[in-house]
Amino acid sequence: MNTEARVLRAVIVDDEAPARSLLREYLSAHADVEVLAECANGFEAVKTIGEVEPNLVFLDIQMPKLDGFEVLELLAPGPAVVFVTAYDEFALKAFDVNAVDYLLKPYGAARLAEALARVREHRPLPTVSPSRLAAPRRTFAPVNEATNVSAGFDTSSCGVAIWRSSPSTITPTCSASAAASS
Repeated sequence: MNTEARVLRAVIVDDEAPARSLLREYLSAHADVEVLAECANGFEAVKTIGEVEPNLVFLDIQMPKLDGFEVLELLAPGPAVVFVTAYDEFALKAFDVNAVDYLLKPYGAARLAEALARVREHRPLPTVSPSRLAAPRRTFAPVNEATNVSAGFDTSSCGVAIWRSSPSTITPTCSASAAASS
C-alpha cells in the first residue's frame, strides 16, 4: 500500500487580488492542499500551469486576455478544475468541459470544503515523485478542421488537438491517421 499522502497541488487563477487572497485563506485550513501559484490572467495561467503541473486548478471565468474556458482549451490534460466565478450563467458550460465543481461568488469556507471533497472523490490524485517531475511534456499535433469533426475534439480556437478527460481516465484525442500509427 502506498503510504505517501495525497496532496492537492493547486493553482489559483483569478483577476481579482482580493478573491485570490480569500481563496488562499480558506485553503490554508486544509492540510492536504498546497497552493503552488496564483495567476491574475489567462496567459499567466497557461504558462504557470504548464510549468508547475498542478492536479487542481481554481479558475475564474471572466478575466482579461484569456477567459477561463480559453485557458482550458490550451491546457494539457490532468488537473481537476473548479470554476470560481461571480457569473451563474456559465455553470452548464463549465460542466460540459468536465469541471469538478462550480463555486459561485461569494462563497464560504463550508462550500469550498464541499468542492474539495468532490475533487478528492473525482479521481485518484497522483502522488508527486521525482520521476513524475522529470517526465517529458506532452506535445500536440496540428490537425485540420475535417479531422476535428470526425474525431470529436475541439481545435477551433488554437488549431491543436485538445485532450479531454473523464472521471476515470485521461484519454488523448487525435486524428484518425495519428491513432492508426500508435
